[in-house]
Parts: sequence; structure tokens; C-alpha cells
Amino acid sequence: MPQTRECDYCGGEIEPGTGTMLVRTDGTTLYYCSSKCEKNAELGREPRDLNWTEAGRESDRQETVAAEREAETEQTDDVESDAETAETEDESEAAPDLEAAETEGDDAEKTDDTEADADESDDSETDDDTEAEEAEA
Repeated sequence: MPQTRECDYCGGEIEPGTGTMLVRTDGTTLYYCSSKCEKNAELGREPRDLNWTEAGRESDRQETVAAEREAETEQTDDVESDAETAETEDESEAAPDLEAAETEGDDAEKTDDTEADADESDDSETDDDTEAEEAEA
């Protein structure tokens, strides 16, 4: 069974009977699938710098994966900030409804003026608290 080899420059498969084998004086053997790979290796070009080589494609993939991760983190940050905005809007909408319900309850009870004054001062304190929370958000 003929042995298939891998090009030492581009990483492509070398079919039996094709390609070039280079044996250096130190005894290392290099296999090239084409003269294109052989000439680029002789010129000292790095395979990772060329997009048509396997190493070049891997380096491009790493850059695109990093860009995708950055985009995902930006999207999750946007979603979190949108959720926080929605929560603060819900709180601001709920606050007037509660105040209206409290004023209706005060009118129905018609208690002493001192108690009503105390309720109004409590309302102003809660309004200050909600305004402070909204300012922090």
C-alpha cells in the first residue's frame, strides 16, 4: 500500500508518485507537494503568513474566533443593560400607582390631620429613595 505524506510547508496531502523530497546535509527530509511550496520555503516565507496554507487558515480562524467572542460579550453587555433599564422603567411605572392607591385610602379613612401629615412626610422620603436609586442606575 503506498504511503501518503503531508507537505512540510502547506500541510496539504501529497499523493503517491507526486511531490518533491528534499534531503538536507544534516539528514532532515522535507516533503513538498508542489514547486510553489518548495520555492516559498527557500525564500524563507512563514506558512502562517500565507492564507492558502493550513497554518495560515488556522491563524485566520483564531482571529475570527476572537472577534466573535468580543462580539458575544458586547451583546451580553447590551442585553444586561437593556434588562436593567426595563427594571427601572417598571419601578418608575409602579411608583405612581402605589402613590395613587395610598391617597385614595387616605381620603376614604379621613383620619386626623396629624396622621395625614405623617403619611405625606413618609411619601416624600420614599420618593427621595426611589429618585436616588434611579440616579444610581
